[in-house]
Amino acid sequence: MATETVKGSRAGQFVRQPEPPQPGEMAQTPREIEGPYFRLGAPMRSNLLEPGDKPELVLSGRVLNEKGVPIPGAIVNLWSSDAVGNYDMIGYKYHGYQVADADGLYEFTTIIPGAYEPREAKHLHVKVQGNSSPITTQLYIEGEPRNELDDYYSSDLLVLVTEDSNGTKHGTYDFIIKQVTDRENVTPESLAARV
Repeated sequence: MATETVKGSRAGQFVRQPEPPQPGEMAQTPREIEGPYFRLGAPMRSNLLEPGDKPELVLSGRVLNEKGVPIPGAIVNLWSSDAVGNYDMIGYKYHGYQVADADGLYEFTTIIPGAYEPREAKHLHVKVQGNSSPITTQLYIEGEPRNELDDYYSSDLLVLVTEDSNGTKHGTYDFIIKQVTDRENVTPESLAARV
């Protein structure tokens, strides 16, 4: 495994990054810290809006393997703070997951979260898994102030956006993850047990 870190190895926190791509492979999505707010049990839903919210961001994209092949059934789990930077630690406000379709596509409608101390940038937390180890990363939204001042910001995780006539931003981000092979992930006993 590679040991280079993303910007923001602040306070001694290192995030192991994937190996550089081999010939014919795409670079894998950079990893970032999970933060303290991930919770198991989020509902399967694409609309993360709460009552009274207006849609501020429609995020869509694909989950692909390192060869650029879509991964049907991959899980994309997204969570963020509310508009003023608070995370819901009791329920699942601004938490949800999607199962990528046959073409590896996912989509979420949500707000643009608030920034909070000590973070400068507004960001979305994401976990992705599809016949792979889960990866954890964060996405940043083009045009939001203070992106570059954030210790964890990476331009490789910037979602480029357009804005529609209602003021809703639309952005696309494709996650590239390495799938494991049978040779890498099973014992002879577990392979024999497959039906």
